This record gives sequence, C-alpha cells and structure tokens, in this order.
Amino acid sequence: MFLAGMFAISGAFVSCDDSDDTDGVNKLEVTPSTDISFKADGNEDVVLTVVTDADKWSVEKTDWITVKQNGNKLTVNAEANTTESERPGRITISAGNAEPVKINVLQEALEVGEIVLSVTPSDPIAFEAKGNEAVVLTVTTNASEWTYTFPEEWMTASKEGDKLTVNAKDNTGEAHVGQIVITAEQKTVKIAVTQKAASTDPEPTEKIAGSLKTEDALSHMFPFKEPEAVKKTLTFELEKAAEAETQVKINFDEAYVAEYNYLNKTKFVAFPEASVAIANDGILTIAAGATSATIEVTLSPNPTLSTTEAYMAPLQAVAQSANVTVKTDASRVNFTIKQQGSKTVKNFLYFEVNDTNPLNALEYVLEDGQLFFDAVVLFSGNIHWDTQSGKPYMHYNDNVTALLKDKDKYIQPLRDRGIKVLMGVLGDHDGSGPGNLTEKGAEVFAEHLAEMCVEYGLDGICMDDEYSEYYKAPTNEYFTGYNTSLQQATYFLERVNYYMKKEVPWETMTAVFYWGLYNSSMPAINGRQPAEFVDMVNANYGGSASPVAGGDKSMCSFMSVECNLGSGWISEDSARKAKEAGYGWCMWFALDPVLRSRGASCRQRLKASTIRISNRARVITKSSAQAATIRPVTKINL
Repeated sequence: MFLAGMFAISGAFVSCDDSDDTDGVNKLEVTPSTDISFKADGNEDVVLTVVTDADKWSVEKTDWITVKQNGNKLTVNAEANTTESERPGRITISAGNAEPVKINVLQEALEVGEIVLSVTPSDPIAFEAKGNEAVVLTVTTNASEWTYTFPEEWMTASKEGDKLTVNAKDNTGEAHVGQIVITAEQKTVKIAVTQKAASTDPEPTEKIAGSLKTEDALSHMFPFKEPEAVKKTLTFELEKAAEAETQVKINFDEAYVAEYNYLNKTKFVAFPEASVAIANDGILTIAAGATSATIEVTLSPNPTLSTTEAYMAPLQAVAQSANVTVKTDASRVNFTIKQQGSKTVKNFLYFEVNDTNPLNALEYVLEDGQLFFDAVVLFSGNIHWDTQSGKPYMHYNDNVTALLKDKDKYIQPLRDRGIKVLMGVLGDHDGSGPGNLTEKGAEVFAEHLAEMCVEYGLDGICMDDEYSEYYKAPTNEYFTGYNTSLQQATYFLERVNYYMKKEVPWETMTAVFYWGLYNSSMPAINGRQPAEFVDMVNANYGGSASPVAGGDKSMCSFMSVECNLGSGWISEDSARKAKEAGYGWCMWFALDPVLRSRGASCRQRLKASTIRISNRARVITKSSAQAATIRPVTKINL
C-alpha cells in the first residue's frame, strides 16, 4: 500500500486548454492501470493510453518519475535509483470531474556494486541558428565521477555538480548534427543534438514547404553470396517553384531508430553509418525556378550484419536555406535492410498447440547460426459465428488462450529472433467459414483479425478452409448460408490484407493452405491480383503448391510434410531441385520433439537441411489453460 505522505508530488502536465464539460460525470479510462515496477536503472518506457471525454487531463507524479505526452499517450519512466532502498511513487491522472486514476509505481533498490546512470531530459535537442537559450541536463548516477563529450566546434558545455549546461554557438554556416555523450564507468547515455543552418540572404517573405520522398523500394535484402552496393534516389519536392536557389541537407539520423521502434513497436537496429554514402556530402540543391531535385544514396554491404537482425538507415531532410521549410510529416525516408543467410528456401511450421510449445522452433538451428524455421503457425484458432449478433469472430481453445494470455513468454521470444508468428484460422463444425462470408461479413471478420494481431503481437494469419460445415450456416447480413464460392473466400483474403496494412503497425503475412475452396485459381479482387494480397501458399501433404495469379514459385511450398504421421518426403536431391526451380518455402506440420515412436520419420525429413539441435529440455504444453510443464527430451542427432 502506498500512503499519500510517502512521496512528494511535482507539477501538473496538461494536454489541452479548453474548458471541462461539467454537465455530468466525465469518463476517464487509463490502460493499463495496473501497478508499474521499474528496475534501478535501464528501464524501457511504459506507455499508458488515456481515454476521456473531458476537454483536458493532467498528471501529477512523484519527482523521480518522468512523463511525456503524445496525444492520448503518456510515456512513463524512472530516473536511476542511486540508493540501496526501493522507493515507492505514484502517478495520478485527472480529467474534468471524473474520479482520478491513481497508479502506484515501485522502483527496485540499487544492487551492491551496480552502477546506474540516467539523464533528464534525454530527448533530442534542437537548436536554432542563433539566439538559443541554454539547456540544463540533470545527471543521476552513483559513480564517483561522470564525464561528457560534445561537438565542441559548434557547441558549449559546462558541468556543475549533477548539472550539465549546454548551448549552441551562433551558426554562420550549414546545419549541424551531433550528439552529447555522458559516461559513468561502463554506463553511457547519448543525446542527439541538431542546429539549424544560418543564412546570409534576407529573410524571405514566405517559406516554401517541401517533402522528402523516394520511388525506390524501401526495403533491401543483401544476398548471401557476393552482395553488391545498392543505389537509391531521394527526391525533395517543393510545393511551388523556388524563387532562388534552395538547399536542404540529407542527414543519417541514427538516434531516430530508437524513436521509430518506440512508436511502431519494432526492434530495428541502426544500419552502420559508414555503409551509407550520400552524394555531395548530403547537400541537395534545387535550382531557382525548379520545384524538385534528386540526390543519390548508396547502401553498401557490411560484414558485421547479422542474418537475424532487421536494420534501418534513417535519413532526414534538414533545411539549409532560409526560404525553405521541411514538412514535419514528410521529412524522413527510412530504408530497411536485411542480410540474407546461406539458406534461400524458408521453412513454414504449423504447431499443434495442444501437444507442443511453439518455443521448440528456437531449438532447430543451422550450422551457420540461422534458425531453421522462419514462420510458425499457432494451430489453431477457429472462425465461429455469434448466435446473438450473427457476426463472425475468432474462437480460441484453452491452449491457444493460454499462449495468447502469456504472449510475452510464448510468442514474443520467437518474434525477437526473427520468426513470424501467425494465427491459424480454421473452421470448427459450426457452419461459418471464409467461403460463405458476405462482403460485410468479410469486412467485419478481416478487421477483427487485424485487431487480434495488434492485441497479441502476431504477424498475420494462415487460412485453412477445413471443418466448416457450411450446411449449418446462417443466412444474414454476414453469411450467405450454405451458398459458398471461391470468389467470396478470396474477397475475404483481400480484405484481410487491407485491414492488416491499415491497422497493424508492423509487416504482416497472409498464408493459405490449399484445401476446401482454396486453390491456385483464386480470382482477382477489386482490380488486384491474388499475389498482391496472398503472401504464401501450401499444398496438401506430399505435394507442392502452385502460385496464385500474379505470383511465382517463390511464394509456394515445394513440399508439405506431416511429421507425426509421416506424410511427405524430402531427399537432398529433391530439396536441391526445388531450390533451383525457384520454390521459396517448405511446409512442416505437427513437429513434436517427444514423439519417439514416430520421431525417426521426422528426423529423416529434417536431415536434408543439416540441423543441429540443442540438448536442453523443451517445454511442452498440456491440454489445459494451465501453465505448461517441462519434460526432458532426448537429443535428436541428425
């Protein structure tokens, strides 16, 4: 329990200035509203969502708690605890006449010998060209001494006690980009700092807004063998013709990667800046009378790149001339880069979650360190229809529910290692299925699936048109009864793709098992070829899939293997021929490491890919919603 007298309260944080509606009791909801626990140092941000019908809301907090607002989001963190005692705090969120929401915060004590370091504020600092006020940083550490570095050629800095005061000298030239680095023993904090360019021209009467863009692909995969540099073209476009020569500078903004990851719940790593070459030292010049100009960016391969990481090269346009301003929402182009490993054919795995924990996928590793499996399907959730509303919805059995409820334990570790985690969507004997959804039903269910991916941190769906007893289906605004068609089933997939792109802030995948209504003859929908909204297709066991219209074999599984029953076979020769033919996937189903009686067939099928498997115990789910038990499994020698 936290008592009011245990901590000091700092000032209020207000989101807007309009008057409150006092006619009734205001609504105020904060999600999550549970207690928050922080370590002594090195904490990740906790993001709260504030929903209210009041015209303003405010925050009061204990002094060592830090808060930042962005719209209806409140980002919470804690300064480093330099004491050997845990400390309690509280956040109080108020809105109109609603009952305030109070959230208790507890920070762990400093461990003996642990060094902590935090800097407040830690946000990027942006200076004007001239006339800046100093920025005071507060350094919190238990180290006996801390040091700092900064761009001395254009900045000043002075240290006094726990304060570091920084400012920018008046700029008479180009824009500046740098960072302040504060170090206490082995701990380091970096703060990005920029300064606008000066101008010798008279202040224009009007600044012309411009946008940075590219028509080139934003993503690039360096091949495993003999990777070559790739050139990209950036365009800076003004809203109208420039009256005089206009310049902007393209900067590599490494600090933005962390911001992007926070905003989009991604885990990109900054691409090595040394491998990014921007022509003309980044200066892009638009001639008088012109509306745009281009500049070339070269991304070069780097031997330090990991096959398991996703990289970002964040580029930002900064105004150099006084007659131009860069639109805030159009100032960046972010290229994403991956390094291909030695394998070119990916592996797609369905896990029967009633038998086996999906984390087993992490145990299958190639000799070069790459994970064998690239995508995992939780098999399976089920399409159902609500007898009250008539709407389609997703149903989860006890085991699927347990995995989703504990997603940070069972799902996120796979995604952290680069494995996509999909939800299987399967019929369940109640008459609902993809083939009898009306256009409205397809819209409702597709949006529902996108919301599912956002809620549980999933990377898409795998559709399987089995076990739908369509003769039991209702006839209403969501379902066409027992009348089914491939057109309806395909329309649903197109809607899934639409809502995934609209609602899910990360890249998603839509896979299909060729069964029931689904096959390679899926029609075009809304003027789009099926390959534009279907990413991958699997055939029945023992066979290979054919691409849908607009696609090729790279979207197809060349073999579907049932590991439990022994259906499907891959020899080294057939695997080699499939690779040469351009197939992009191989499908595996029901891989259970503890099935000793049938394990031999599974081991023979995996042998074509030279896998080594660790000997640690594997976690096996039980047929209940309870926590999974652990059973040791004999090492599989391939």
